[in-house]
Amino acid sequence: SDFGGAIEVEKIVKEHHPEYDTRVTILGHIQRGGTPSSFDRILASGLGYQAVKGLYEGQRGVMVGSVNRTIVFTPFTQSIKHHKTFNHELKNIAEILSA
Repeated sequence: SDFGGAIEVEKIVKEHHPEYDTRVTILGHIQRGGTPSSFDRILASGLGYQAVKGLYEGQRGVMVGSVNRTIVFTPFTQSIKHHKTFNHELKNIAEILSA
């Protein structure tokens, strides 16, 4: 499997921009656990595409994310200012279900 073309995109970026340190990470496996769903694959493809496009367009100091199913760039300075509270009840439920 080529993970949605991520490895090919990495090769192209390395070829044209050897100054970038590139790595391919399969986020669906890391962040969500389990086998990626079709939604995971579409989301990952869109995020990856926009991240590479953003680099080519000069985006710096931002993260790529999804807000209300729209892919957006958020400055790192803004993202670390807005902390969400941790839901301990969901953690407890997850621990019970995974036992």
